[in-house]
Amino acid sequence: MPAPTRTSKEHAHVAKPATRDSWISAETERKEADFRGVLDMHITICKALMKRHRTRPYLYADLYAGPGHLEFDGRRFLGSPLIAQELLTRAAIPYEAVHFEKDPEVAARLAEALWQPTSLLDTPDAETSPIFTEAFETGLPRWLAQADHQPDRYGLVYSDPIRDEIPYELLNQAAALLPRVDLLSYVSATQYKRRRGQDLKRNGSTELPLLGDHVRAVDKRIALIRKPLGAWQWTFVLWSNWVDMPAWTNRGFHRLDSPEGQQILDRLNLTERQHREKANTPLPFLSSGDESAA
Repeated sequence: MPAPTRTSKEHAHVAKPATRDSWISAETERKEADFRGVLDMHITICKALMKRHRTRPYLYADLYAGPGHLEFDGRRFLGSPLIAQELLTRAAIPYEAVHFEKDPEVAARLAEALWQPTSLLDTPDAETSPIFTEAFETGLPRWLAQADHQPDRYGLVYSDPIRDEIPYELLNQAAALLPRVDLLSYVSATQYKRRRGQDLKRNGSTELPLLGDHVRAVDKRIALIRKPLGAWQWTFVLWSNWVDMPAWTNRGFHRLDSPEGQQILDRLNLTERQHREKANTPLPFLSSGDESAA
C-alpha cells in the first residue's frame, strides 16, 4: 500500500493568503461554536477516564480539515483543526491529531496555521500533527491499517461532509478498530431529501437512503442528534459505545433513543408533505429547508 502524501513545512511556507472558501456560509460560525462545545465536553470526559486507566494518547482525526482560519462576511473564526488544537493543549493531555485535506493549497494554509508554538515547550509539526494531502476515502483506511486494533484508545473522528452523505462505511472501519473512539458528523438533511426527490421525479420511485438510514448504519451503541438549523437543516450526530454519554440539551442535542431524538430524526427524514400525511393534520406553515424544493 503506497504511503500517504503528507504536507511538509516547505509546502506550508508557500500557502496563499486566506480567502473566503465557497463552502463557508452564515451557519458555519455557529457550527464551529457547537463543535467546540461538543469537543470540549468530550475531552473533559476522556481526560477523566485516561487518568484512571493507562491508555494511548487521545486521538483527534479530522476527515475534512479545511484551512484552519475561516472567514464569512468579514467575521473571522477558527475551524475545527485549530479548535481541537486549542482545547487539547489546554487540557494538557497527550494527544495525536490527524488531518485529511485533499486540496494542496488548502492543506498548505492549514499547515501554516496549525504548526505554530502552542507553549514554550510545544510546537506541533508534520510528525505530531500530520496533514495528509489526500481524500480521507483513501487516506483513512490506510492510516487505520497502520494503526491496527487499539481497544483502549479514546478520541474522536470528525466528519464534516457539508452537502455530501455521512461516510458511514469508513466510520464503521474506525469503529471496528477503535471501539472507544467516538464518531461525530455534521451534515445537511435537506441534501438527502433533495437527492431522493430528484430521483423520485426521474424514476417514479427511489431507493436512495434517508438521513436516518445512515445514522442507524453506524455501528455504535448510542447516538446523540442535534435539532436542525437553517434552510439546509444542518445537524450534528455523535455516536458512542458509552451508554451513559450525557446529552447536551441546552444546545439542542438529544439521545436518538429518546422521544425528543426520534422527533428530530422524523423531522430530518420526512418532507413537510410526509409530516402532514403522518399526522393527518395540516401544518400552519412550510419549512423552507424541506424537500418542497426538491
